[in-house]
Amino acid sequence: MRKIDRIAALFIAAGILFFILDLFIGAGVKLDLKNAIAATGGADDVADGLMGIDVSELTDVEALGFLSPDELSPWGYLFADETERIFLAEGDTVYVAFNKGHNVKPGDLFTVYKSSDELDHPLTGSDLGYVISFLGRVVLKREVKADLYKAKIVESYSPMRVGDILFPFTWVSPCVQLSTPEWKRLKESKGLKIPVVASKDLKEIMGQFSVVYMNHGLKHGICRGNFFEIMTKPETDRPKEPALPDQALGYLLVLESRPNTSTGIVITARRDFSSGAMLKAIHLNRELRNILIHYCADDPKISDIEANPLQVLKRLERATDPKPDLPESLRLLSTMPKCRTQ
Repeated sequence: MRKIDRIAALFIAAGILFFILDLFIGAGVKLDLKNAIAATGGADDVADGLMGIDVSELTDVEALGFLSPDELSPWGYLFADETERIFLAEGDTVYVAFNKGHNVKPGDLFTVYKSSDELDHPLTGSDLGYVISFLGRVVLKREVKADLYKAKIVESYSPMRVGDILFPFTWVSPCVQLSTPEWKRLKESKGLKIPVVASKDLKEIMGQFSVVYMNHGLKHGICRGNFFEIMTKPETDRPKEPALPDQALGYLLVLESRPNTSTGIVITARRDFSSGAMLKAIHLNRELRNILIHYCADDPKISDIEANPLQVLKRLERATDPKPDLPESLRLLSTMPKCRTQ
């Protein structure tokens, strides 16, 4: 056989070999992606459990505060203290007087708070409600007499003073499992886009890591773990020109949802914004499903992804090489610190 024929035969053999290897590699990736959509399909899933986003480094979830449509009725107030200072802080001993009819006992925890004046909606001007700001937390030590307890301040978020009011403490986990909005309720309330209506401490300018409030909650389909895109209208010096589409400013994660309001944290923002900025709900499960379809011939079910979307995202990144080209929302979530939900 001539030398040129031998070389040609060698190239043909090499091509066949690479083709076979490519088939095996493709099959391996496809198999991994199948595993990725299994909610509990291997040792890693059992070890990791349900994955969530760890927001403990971004904010103090026990000091979030919230938006209340109605004026709250406190359980009691700080009656007196054992210091000579005007402002109280962690470690101080205080006396708490309770209103009649509340069943309390030593060991109970209470949040000390203050309420804003009634606010107006930033877009419509209608009555919005009250921003409830958390000041700190006390634990009851012993009953001094009927409805009066000796207590200790165990957490201080802002200065407190005698006369400040309180209600029972509610624990919020810093490990937030992603969830999907209830799309039917969201559409019925015309809330595919909802506004930011206020912020923690009534700050007028908001940005990355700001805690913000929305006047949409569980009744409107908004749940803890929902992910939103912060939208803004592009600035222009030419008012007569055709309007440009809204632009993505950043992303927000819902940390707590109540019947009519919700609380979120701004994960990232390209620039500052104010009340009235609109939030657009992101269908993370659908975005993740589209990526899986792109890298795998099978058609994964949304229900399979919903069970543990972050685990699916983690396995997707691990199973594909080169790394998958993710939408910005998924790429951001993939870089955030993870935790195991309880």
